Amino acid sequence: MPENQLVTEIYVPETGKGFKRWFAVVGLFFLAFLWTFPFQETITNKVETIILGQRACPISYSKMNFTWFAPGIEFDKPVISGACFQKPGNDLPLKTLAVSFAGPNFSPLGIRLKVVADSEQSHLEAFPAAGFGSQVVRIVDTTIGADILNTLTGMDLLVGNIAVDGLVEMAQNQVSSAKFKLESKKISTKATNIQGFALPSMSLGSLLLTSELDASGKLFIEKLSLGANESTIAANFKGSLQLNRYNILFSNADLTGEIRFSEEFHKALPIVKLLLQGKEPTDGFYKLEIKGPLGQTRPNFL
Repeated sequence: MPENQLVTEIYVPETGKGFKRWFAVVGLFFLAFLWTFPFQETITNKVETIILGQRACPISYSKMNFTWFAPGIEFDKPVISGACFQKPGNDLPLKTLAVSFAGPNFSPLGIRLKVVADSEQSHLEAFPAAGFGSQVVRIVDTTIGADILNTLTGMDLLVGNIAVDGLVEMAQNQVSSAKFKLESKKISTKATNIQGFALPSMSLGSLLLTSELDASGKLFIEKLSLGANESTIAANFKGSLQLNRYNILFSNADLTGEIRFSEEFHKALPIVKLLLQGKEPTDGFYKLEIKGPLGQTRPNFL
């Protein structure tokens, strides 16, 4: 072809070809890296190191399994030590315990994990996210049953399930703030003896608690309501609770509210009328305040 008839386009590279080649090279390198890098050994060793370092709350298990789909770790026969609840020897066996990668997180910027744990009566689902200098834990679709409730209180007292929704913010591995919502449609107690008082089994009806926790461990209770029209006890409270991490019954309470007792309760515990000391109810409710350690305080009727 004569020189003056050459087409200019043959000297211009086809748009996008170079980018496609580089993309293919990077993809092949990434696949080779995934194929050769010892992910399973590296991650399992890291998880074992973290678990062994948690001396205040040890977890035992028979075997640790690595999963490639939603990469993560599953534990066989996991057991949460009673030391986590300040109840040494009162361990909590779990049916399942798994930690998996859940994708990127944008606030804070980092990675997000998914933690799922199941016991006989409880289900926990949480999404911890670690960023630069801060961490958050989002608690969703979680139901706490009597097995965990009774382990926390150290008493075989409660019957029922409580749904939990919460957000915990942390800085330098310390809780900086938290918000919680606890709700139950039906909860009751078993017959028991507390500080010499024989309490009958009680139908408490519904439960609703909305609260916020600050960095000092002080729980601000915005609303605590218990019971319904037909329940043995109905109550409404607000105030604060200085939590004791070693024993929840030693947490210092500063609560004010109102409470109503059914006739069934009065007949089972005649001493309640002595505590009322002739106080008159308003719409069936008695005003009262609760101050001091939860395990030792007595209600002061106003």
